[in-house]
Amino acid sequence: MKIVIFQPMLKQYRMPLFDRMGQLLAEQGHTVRVVCGTPPAHEISKGDNITTSSGICIVENSNWMLKGKLHFLHHALAHILWADFVITEQANKHIHNYILILFRFLGFKRFAYWGHGQNRQGNSRSLAEKMKKILSTQCDWWFAYTQGVANYMAELGYSVSKITVLNNSIDTSEFKRQLALQSLDKIAQFKWQLGIGENARISLYCGGLYSDKKLDFLLKSAVEINQKNPDFVLLIVGNGSDKAMVEHFVKAHPFIKYLGPLFGEQKALAFRSAELFLCPGLVGLAILDAFTAGLPLVTSNIQNHSPEIEYLQHGHNGLITEHIADEYAQAVASILGNSDELIRLKINALESGSQFSIENMASNFVGGIQAYFKSKALGSI
Repeated sequence: MKIVIFQPMLKQYRMPLFDRMGQLLAEQGHTVRVVCGTPPAHEISKGDNITTSSGICIVENSNWMLKGKLHFLHHALAHILWADFVITEQANKHIHNYILILFRFLGFKRFAYWGHGQNRQGNSRSLAEKMKKILSTQCDWWFAYTQGVANYMAELGYSVSKITVLNNSIDTSEFKRQLALQSLDKIAQFKWQLGIGENARISLYCGGLYSDKKLDFLLKSAVEINQKNPDFVLLIVGNGSDKAMVEHFVKAHPFIKYLGPLFGEQKALAFRSAELFLCPGLVGLAILDAFTAGLPLVTSNIQNHSPEIEYLQHGHNGLITEHIADEYAQAVASILGNSDELIRLKINALESGSQFSIENMASNFVGGIQAYFKSKALGSI
């Protein structure tokens, strides 16, 4: 069978998934194309996009219109006509999705959605989200990022038998390798260079510096944690629009260290130096970096977390507090003051990280494709 997977752009972190899927599908006699667009202006600055074709991934030119709200992917129609089965991102903005819906209505093509199910950072009462709800069930299969997404689709009336849960992940193998290379001497040197004492209780934030991450809340909470435990130190790693706010704040609070964006060995050293991963705002795939390093994640119960928040089990591999700085600070201080509890959470976090691997995600994805073809052959689709 000929399979097309549409992506709005080709992200570096997705390449291991597509490479693995290509291998597995080829072993079963299928041919797959991952057809991606070129990124809009606001995505180019992130520096994590691949803009040339590679392996099974084909990069076509894109036109992004209406400030990124409408996406026209060149040659999408040709790829749809070539394919026996199409998998596309569930989003209103892709013009090729409407072509797929029309072709499905005419009985000409079969296609599947994959994605979040809903825009957790958007307005659920908006016209766009209402339209998304209606269109999201007009497909032949669903590849859900997480079990929660699958549950949401079932609530909309979509058949559970046609949903595959992917357990969205990233390739953490290189990060594991880097973590394993960091000796106690290297960690001690890293701390010394930052002016951090031997008895410091270090927590880490690593991610984008923008409003959804609630960095103002994190900084306020850090001050309260330090008041409860003077040995507390917070490392902040990353870049983004709130960088100036963070830099201004740390000038008055030397126990907070802003390190900028880190990669490779330096990123691994930051994680190996820490005992907790603090992210009171939006939690996404960064949770896998935390768990891979054996760091329990502490967040708050805001409404706009990405689906990967489901990987966090309160009291097992991390904590979710109310979005109140006093409560958040008290929770962190309490964990740091209870060595047995901290060790238990760290062990569970490390074990959780092994569950959500890129290998398992690829296997789940290919298994879902197999299940679709089986259902089609049995005439149940």
